[in-house]
Order: sequence, then structure tokens, then C-alpha cells
Amino acid sequence: MKRFAIVIFFFIGFNLINICKLSADQNKVLILNTRQGVAKYDTVIQYFRQNISYPIEEYSLSSPHISPKKLQTICSKKKFKLIYCVGSKACNESFQYSKNKKIVFSSLINCRRILLPHKSDNIFGVSNEFNSEMILTLFRLFVPDINDIGIIYSDKYNKEWVEELKSNTKKVKMNIISKKISHRNEFYQSMKNLLKKIKVFWLISDPVVMKNQDHLFEITYLCDKYNIPIFSYNSLFIKYNVTLTISSDLPTIGRQAASIANDLLSINDITNKIQYPAGSFISVNMSQVKKYNININNDAFGLINQIKE
Repeated sequence: MKRFAIVIFFFIGFNLINICKLSADQNKVLILNTRQGVAKYDTVIQYFRQNISYPIEEYSLSSPHISPKKLQTICSKKKFKLIYCVGSKACNESFQYSKNKKIVFSSLINCRRILLPHKSDNIFGVSNEFNSEMILTLFRLFVPDINDIGIIYSDKYNKEWVEELKSNTKKVKMNIISKKISHRNEFYQSMKNLLKKIKVFWLISDPVVMKNQDHLFEITYLCDKYNIPIFSYNSLFIKYNVTLTISSDLPTIGRQAASIANDLLSINDITNKIQYPAGSFISVNMSQVKKYNININNDAFGLINQIKE
């Protein structure tokens, strides 16, 4: 009986060792957050965490403890089979240190431009920008009477996206009047000239056009002066007298990124390496709608997520 108990004890101990070893060998996911405390990053990470099937470690590049050498050491650890990068800095840093690991990204402005210099066989993710045809269709649905839309952009950040956008305007019978600038000091005069030709200004995500809050105030001031409503990409702008925003839904982006990561770690096929956001968040400022006497399609009201009176 005592000998039997020793055998059982040995068997249990042996299995516990194997379980611990199996746990230690389990795939782990590294999350690199460009800046902790930024809502647009923290939200997608929250929903990524809720939908990932593997253990996680997270680091913020805004931490004073994360030097380039420290980050390189972290990224090279064998236990991390996949890295989820959130934001431009996290992506740029991880791409150079993680060429032999699978990488999933999100919250990256003009991701296709940034990915071009990299050998991207190991890089997957969710685009920050919508498919241009989809966003034009949504805009047409909301404001069927507006045709002439103005955009200011830089080649550095949005050349390919604007080219694609223009190629899709004929499908929805809209006219995009665009002005390209290379430096911010070109903006003021370019904007004044553009506002004389358009019915609505489309403020896109472009650091040359708008890098800070003062730039946003300048844009809203000029549009108000010329009696031109603003359409944009961030729901936060609604409180700054922007009329309509169509932005990607952050929880959906987090879930999409987790789905890609789960498939990669389970060695499932990925059809689209770079996916467009699957969900939208639409905000409307009704005081601006009334101010500019904009006719919003009644059938579109059911799509609105947020209304500011």
C-alpha cells in the first residue's frame, strides 16, 4: 500500500512538472502601447485583451524605463510568439526589432505607406482609415444634396489614400476638390482659396494639416468665416463645431486585431493581411446642421451613435 502511494505521488508530481513546462512553453502575446493613458490606444487594447486566447504582457513606450535597447531585448524574447503594436511609434519600433515574429498592428495612420519599406510577410493588422468608397457612400447617405467637398492633404501622409478616394467619387456622383501642401505654413492661404469653391470641408487625419489643437481652432474659424460646414474623422471634434464625424469604432478594432492574432497563433489562414475597420461610430452636431441648413436624410438617423444638440 505504501509502495502504491509512492507511485501515485511520483506520477502526480511528474504530471505537475509537465503541466508547468507546458504552461511555460505556451505562446505569449506582447502588447506594445505607444502611449498609455491615451483613450484611443487604451480602448482598443482593452477589447483586444478581452478577446485574445493567449497570455499577455504589455509595455508602454511612454515609460521612462523602456529604452531602445530594453525594447529590443523585450521584442527578441522567445516566449513572445506575436507582438500587437498600437500606434505609430510602437509599430515603427517593433518593425525593426521583430522581423522574425508575427506582428499585428492597429491605430496606425496611413499604414500602407508606412509598411512599404518593410518586408511585410510577417505583418498583419487593422487599417486606421476606412475604405474610401464606403466612407463616400456613408457621406452621400447622410447629406444627399452636397456634392463639392474640399480636402487639404500632404503627399507624405495621404497621397495614395486621396488618389483612391478620387477614383471612387464617380460611383457616388461627388466632386472632390483637393489641395496638396508640403508644409503647414502653406495651409492658411490654401484653405482660404479652397473654401471659395466648396460646400463642405473634409478634415482628414494628416499631421501636416493639423498637428495640434490650435490648428483645429484655425480650421473651424476659417470654415465659420466662409460659412462652410466641416466633416471629419474623430467624434471628439463634434464639441469643436464640426458638423459630422465618421470614425472607426475602437472596440471593434480591438476585437478585429484579437481575431487576427488568434488565427495567426492557431496557424489559420488569413485572407486579408490588412483589414479595414469593420465598425463605424457616427456623430452629428445638430446645432451646426441647423446653422448651415443642411438636409440630413431621415433614413440615415438610425445609423447615428451620438447626437450633440
